[in-house]
Amino acid sequence: MSKKVNTILLVDDDLAINFFHKRLFTKLDFGETIVPLYNGAEAIRDVKQLNNSLSEKDLVLIFLDINMPVMDGWEFLESFKNISNELNYQFKIFVLSSSINPDDIEKAKNNSFVSDYFSKPLMLDSVASLKEIYL
Repeated sequence: MSKKVNTILLVDDDLAINFFHKRLFTKLDFGETIVPLYNGAEAIRDVKQLNNSLSEKDLVLIFLDINMPVMDGWEFLESFKNISNELNYQFKIFVLSSSINPDDIEKAKNNSFVSDYFSKPLMLDSVASLKEIYL
C-alpha cells in the first residue's frame, strides 16, 4: 500500500468541480480521506473536528475556492488564522480558483497560510507534482 496524505478537504461550492477533483485524487491514490465541502464555514467546522482524530504526524491538504456563498475563501483564511494554533496536525492550504484576477493571485500568495495558488480545475500533472512533494 502506498503512502497517502491523511485528509484532503475540497472546499468549493461547485459540485461538479468537487466530484472531478475527488476522482482525480482517488485515481492517484493520494488521500486516505477526501472530503468535499461547499463553503468556508463547513471547512472551518471540519478543520476543528479533525483535531479529535488526527495527531501531529498527520497532514491535511486544503484546496480552497475563493468565491463561495456563506463563507468565501478569504473569510475562511481569516477565521483559520484564529484557530490555526489550536490544531494538533500539519496542514497545507492551496487556493484553487477560476479567478484570473492578478489581485486575487497576489493576495493569496501573500497570505502566510497559503502554500500555492492553482487555477481550477486541477490537472493530473499538478496533482502528481503535489503527490511527489508531500509523499
